[in-house]
Amino acid sequence: MLVRVSPKGYILIPKKLRERYKVNPGGKVKLLEEEGRIIIKPLPEDPIEAACGFLKGDFSLTQDLLKEHQKELDLIDIEWL
Repeated sequence: MLVRVSPKGYILIPKKLRERYKVNPGGKVKLLEEEGRIIIKPLPEDPIEAACGFLKGDFSLTQDLLKEHQKELDLIDIEWL
């Protein structure tokens, strides 16, 4: 795909690519320089959500924390009875 650089250095990412890589208005992209090339890498809008599930294995830290919190709430309820 060929794009033209404006006098101010702007380039327009074609709509087809913006849609495919979910680059929305106000979204961010990272520019990388690698082996004489410029690479445009879209960044996720929510980096935490994007990182969910990237670890392999059975990690249930959230579930463990929720269970621990519920136990603490149950203890507080017992103390107030």
